[in-house]
Amino acid sequence: MNMLPAKIERVWVVDTHGTAIERKAPAKPLTSGQRHYHYRLGLMAVDQFLKQKGFRPNAEESQSTLSYEKAGVWLDIRVKRPDNIAYVTSYPGYEYKQEVTGHAKDGQEMYGVQAKIVTAKDILGSDYIIQIMVSTKDAQGTRAPIFVPLPKTLDNPARHVLRNVLGTLALACSQIPKVKEAFTKQDVSEAQAQPIDELVDERTLPLPLLGDQ
Repeated sequence: MNMLPAKIERVWVVDTHGTAIERKAPAKPLTSGQRHYHYRLGLMAVDQFLKQKGFRPNAEESQSTLSYEKAGVWLDIRVKRPDNIAYVTSYPGYEYKQEVTGHAKDGQEMYGVQAKIVTAKDILGSDYIIQIMVSTKDAQGTRAPIFVPLPKTLDNPARHVLRNVLGTLALACSQIPKVKEAFTKQDVSEAQAQPIDELVDERTLPLPLLGDQ
């Protein structure tokens, strides 16, 4: 039996400064389970930031949904599939016209809807998104949801979630006097730049499923 060690080929390239650098094979794409795991790591980092700023969780703990309250301001952050978010819209050349599609048991006419149904996935092109909702007790009430796309091609999904969710929250809360000081430019920037492993303990998360695609 041949007991020689396996042959390992290493390729070196020289950069513009004349330094030899080993060329390594590109990393394998993350599976769906691995990506979702990193989304949750990012959310845990956001969770730590918000708790430090006095936001109190107002729902049972979840690894893909965060919900908080502070001074009459509510924040809801969750990972969702965009194909579950639909909008009924018109289309170019659309004209409202009632079209009879049938009759009810009592003989009343039933009308069809001619507008298009467009999902968030059609617009954003991602398998998952993060939906952010901000609500207050004032006249503005619940603001329109904000969506952060989560493309499959992200090199660092956890960092993407942390940077984009904190940045979006800072912008959404900048006009709400009771909580805007929780999102100073310096505090947000420092949190966005901090290594994930310094903010969260990965041991508190279940591992992604092996072979999950």
